[in-house]
Amino acid sequence: MNKYLERFDLTGRVAVVTGASEGIGQEMALGLAGAGADVIVCSRREEKLKEVKAEIEKTGRRAETFRLDVCKLSDIERLKGFILDRFGKVDILVNNAAFTVNKLAWDVTEDEWNLMVDTSFRGLFFCCQVVGSLMREKRYGKIINLSSTFSRSIVKGRSVYGGIKAGVSHLTEALAFEWASDGIRVNAIAPTAVMTPSRQDLLKGEFLERILSRIPLGRLATGEDLIGAAIYLSSPASDFVTGQTLFVDGGWIAGS
Repeated sequence: MNKYLERFDLTGRVAVVTGASEGIGQEMALGLAGAGADVIVCSRREEKLKEVKAEIEKTGRRAETFRLDVCKLSDIERLKGFILDRFGKVDILVNNAAFTVNKLAWDVTEDEWNLMVDTSFRGLFFCCQVVGSLMREKRYGKIINLSSTFSRSIVKGRSVYGGIKAGVSHLTEALAFEWASDGIRVNAIAPTAVMTPSRQDLLKGEFLERILSRIPLGRLATGEDLIGAAIYLSSPASDFVTGQTLFVDGGWIAGS
């Protein structure tokens, strides 16, 4: 293999992907496995995880499933024990699990606020802290948080979601600064709208037209569009990159 391409090889690495039962998380898990990583796929939906596990194993990589509700710190602590029991280490963490509603700010309820924040921000932080502690022991690791173009731009109905994702990008910078001395690189990927099963009801009609009108490349993102970024940020090729939010957005932010 070309020596430059070797730097993208994830053979021998262990990755954990949250929210991996479908959509972006599933694509990330499959992409990392395709680059050579063994993967622990996490979600609340065990049956879906079994399907992802089977797909990963077709690539010849090892896969394990773990039922995880990131809103529960006890679940995240159990994940740490599971990682040690099954692999003895972790090299890569992809924080993909999230929950959102598309509502005007006037209409967001307290329960919806709490679930969005607990899943997409609080849960992400404690996954970083708990799983990252294993990386700290080895003095090496890669954490990738899922941000969004809405961290730096506005559309109606996405105020809380955008605020959370802005927080994710800022937290990514803060953790990268604090944990650099522990050998942990922390970065974020910020996609534009991605057509996934959970977004099919949202991304249609007038809302879809408004989104497409703001993407210079003229289409939505796909899960596959994000895999290259994930492999890069997981691999030795990005060892001198930390605290960054990489926008995979078809030019959305440039056009804004």
